[in-house]
Amino acid sequence: MIDLHRHLEGSLRVSTILELAHRDGHPLALVPDPEDLLVARGPLGGLVPFLTKVDVAASAFPGPDDWNRAAREAVDDAAADGLDYLELRFSPWFISQETGLAPEAVIDAVADGIKTEHRVEVGLIGILLRDLGPERGLDQVETLLSRRETFCAVDLAGNEAGVPAREFVPAFARARDAGLHVTVHAGEGAGPASVWEAVRHLGAERIGHGVRSAEDPQLMEHLAGKGITLEVALTSNLHTGVARSYRGHPVHALLAAGVPVALATDDPRASAITLSGEFERATNDVGLDPEQIARIRQDARRARFS
Repeated sequence: MIDLHRHLEGSLRVSTILELAHRDGHPLALVPDPEDLLVARGPLGGLVPFLTKVDVAASAFPGPDDWNRAAREAVDDAAADGLDYLELRFSPWFISQETGLAPEAVIDAVADGIKTEHRVEVGLIGILLRDLGPERGLDQVETLLSRRETFCAVDLAGNEAGVPAREFVPAFARARDAGLHVTVHAGEGAGPASVWEAVRHLGAERIGHGVRSAEDPQLMEHLAGKGITLEVALTSNLHTGVARSYRGHPVHALLAAGVPVALATDDPRASAITLSGEFERATNDVGLDPEQIARIRQDARRARFS
């Protein structure tokens, strides 16, 4: 089993969040129903409300040891679910904003935390935040490149409808020149034009989500022809509202058009899911047949970055 799109910040265990919150007197310790803040219980009406579920817990992890533990537990959970390979992504700058830690200290803590005895192979992806603006793009890349050997790829994430991908061209050119692979969040909070920008301007080899590509036949033809894999997260797409139901998920149109697809979890804690559970949903709820499931597994193997 391979998961190419999983956020560390969205993988933090609820039990650990609450343990640390009580340890430090964090406001989450006083919330009557913390899971209501931390876990999506149905469609949230958009990407930004879902990101709030993902982001709210980071400040409860104030020290490097906490992020070391977070990374270790993320790999433990992946191993318990039977994964063979995991690409785990995180934003050192976002965590720095929430905790006051130096981004480099966050990277070192996470890199050490994934060194477990499990058989799961782990690749790390560094995220650039759209929300910080393109003028901070190069700064974020240089932070990642200060620990170049830690990362297999770079990503762009955040409020997709807020800042166009094309404004991050210099940052992604720098990352590609340094030998990093490129994946970009697109086609989730915005339409097909966002995916075109990620591919044409940033050199995206994969697209995070990308399911709104189904609205543009020419785009689907391009993705299929170039072998650009979409990292599709079924349940997350329901929570953000990009898909109205499992049965009506755009993955049907994407597969029919020959677009490579890899199933992913996105934020397992925020969506209360596992990858094995997502494969069960793909069969039982989405209605994919065994041949399509086998193709998805093959696409994921082919698209891995390390």
